[in-house]
Amino acid sequence: MIREKVRFLGCGFNKAKYAGQMKYCIEHGLDFGIYRLGPRRIKKMIRRKFGIELEIEGKDLLAITKEAQEIVYN
Repeated sequence: MIREKVRFLGCGFNKAKYAGQMKYCIEHGLDFGIYRLGPRRIKKMIRRKFGIELEIEGKDLLAITKEAQEIVYN
């Protein structure tokens, strides 16, 4: 299942890394497209698209991604 989804991610180590991240996202119900951006790029995307300043200090990537998903999909 995961192999079909990660064909576009490149080859070698990066493909294995992104496949692991995709599996993590599926387990926690996260959007992989948002998760793989990382905290700073998520903050920049939310600020640019929605004009909302997202606080990322002291939070892990899981919490930041959940907040961003709420903003994007609501």
